[in-house]
Amino acid sequence: MPKKIRFEAFKYRFLIEAEEHPMTQGTKAASAWDIFVDELEFAYDAGDVVITHPSHPGLCERVALNEAVLYKRGDNEIAISKQEAVGLRFANDKVQDENEDFFRNVLLKVGIASGFEDQAGEQARIEAEREFHDAWAASEDLSKIDVRLANEACTAPEMRHIAKRLGDLSGKTVLDLGCGLGEVSVYFATLGAEVTASDLSAGMCEAAGRLAQINGVSINTHVASSESLGLPEDAKFDVIYAGNMLHHVDIDATLAQALPHLKEDGTFVSWDPLAYNPVINVYRRMAMEVRTDDEHPLTRADVANITKHFERTETRFYWLSTLVIFVIMAVFQRRDPNKERYWKAVVQEAPKWERLYTPLERFDTLLMRLFPPLRWLCWNVVVIARNPRTK
Repeated sequence: MPKKIRFEAFKYRFLIEAEEHPMTQGTKAASAWDIFVDELEFAYDAGDVVITHPSHPGLCERVALNEAVLYKRGDNEIAISKQEAVGLRFANDKVQDENEDFFRNVLLKVGIASGFEDQAGEQARIEAEREFHDAWAASEDLSKIDVRLANEACTAPEMRHIAKRLGDLSGKTVLDLGCGLGEVSVYFATLGAEVTASDLSAGMCEAAGRLAQINGVSINTHVASSESLGLPEDAKFDVIYAGNMLHHVDIDATLAQALPHLKEDGTFVSWDPLAYNPVINVYRRMAMEVRTDDEHPLTRADVANITKHFERTETRFYWLSTLVIFVIMAVFQRRDPNKERYWKAVVQEAPKWERLYTPLERFDTLLMRLFPPLRWLCWNVVVIARNPRTK
């Protein structure tokens, strides 16, 4: 096959595979991918095809043309139609299989070299999170949510501690990152705060707004990913709250977006699950239908990564021996962890668990005071931080 024909066949096959690339199908990144591919430039140089892009100077992928798997008659529409007619294109077509493998590998290298592969993968992750939480929001009966119970129950130790440390919120401005259904946003609003509830899920933001109406307060809602917040530059808050959220996101990217909006004397608050407790890790493997695939419970390094952004921080750890409640729910009550969220149920049913939970919480406090390393076997960690570092 003449070099010019092979070169054109290479371009054709590459572009066909690019159109069928699953990386961005069904996401908002698809149009960006199409534009990126349209602007790729191909050149023939000393037996190689050189792929470049005017907007990505780091991209210069050289592919030996003689390594490309091509049909002898040229990979064109006529050849393909003949292959389809005899059933070769979709069955037992060794050339076609090698063709796809070869060009998908080239596509991967181009995507990585340009940085587009990472961007598209991140966009796909965000889209999956958004769809999951939209569906969750649509499934909830907001009239059944007791906002005060959700934040003041004995089995909500994280929020009881956070509310105590934040003190009087009357007149304070609060940004709730990853607001979910809005239980905390609305609770803070009932305490007199001016709240902006942000979430990547429009369904969750809508639910938070309706929950506020049900409880006779108003909140502002803002649909955005925490890694791409998009708030006005002059938006400043006394409190930035990220509840059960950082283990879903890129922590550095989220803090880089959020902290410029924290007032100099403001407070950053977060709480998230830790990675080490074997009971919770078994639960995580069981409850796959009520979780997203990209969750990453915090490690000690993650907690250190959060606290390094601030001059002053404090941490508190919760749920150690108290996790026996989860064991009772799973083993003795036979409750399906994929049909209900245990961490929600244990708060909603707080009066039933109080006689067991309260003495065990006191026992945990004593246990961790005597043996501090046991803190890392807890389920959740609360971080309260002030005075963000400027560098």
